[in-house]
Amino acid sequence: MITEPAQPKTVHRNETKLVGYTVTTTLKEDMENEIIGSLRERLLDRRSEIASPTDGDGVYLVQLYPDCEWTPDVPFESIVAVEVHTFVPLPEGFVCHTIPAGAYTKVTHRGPESRIGDTYDWIRDQGLGVIRPFDFEYWADCGSLEQEESVIDIYWPIEA
Repeated sequence: MITEPAQPKTVHRNETKLVGYTVTTTLKEDMENEIIGSLRERLLDRRSEIASPTDGDGVYLVQLYPDCEWTPDVPFESIVAVEVHTFVPLPEGFVCHTIPAGAYTKVTHRGPESRIGDTYDWIRDQGLGVIRPFDFEYWADCGSLEQEESVIDIYWPIEA
């Protein structure tokens, strides 16, 4: 059963500092090899090594897109990370990234993460965020991502 996502909302977000892992891959490679899922598990295993975490337990997936027509075979950068107050000290093998403050469109995916493609298809079909330099997902509870009750927020910047 496909659950229609919540209607888009415009929200203002403060700057968000993140520490985690990065990889450049294609959507096709990720779907075949579960690359992002593996990175998320590595991050959760090493979360205690990250200094200055915020109080939240959530995890971010930032997706940085190249300036070209995107297809499932186009490589793009993904960052799987947790929010921190400061970047130092940075554990070995980790990267830092900042999501800029600003206005964002937010759509909430409800249901298993494995069906999030349906929500991205819905976003595209609505003509929302068709061209964007990046987007990000916020997974509040990584332990429930494949449950029907799972909630994943998707954000992309609103152009000024």
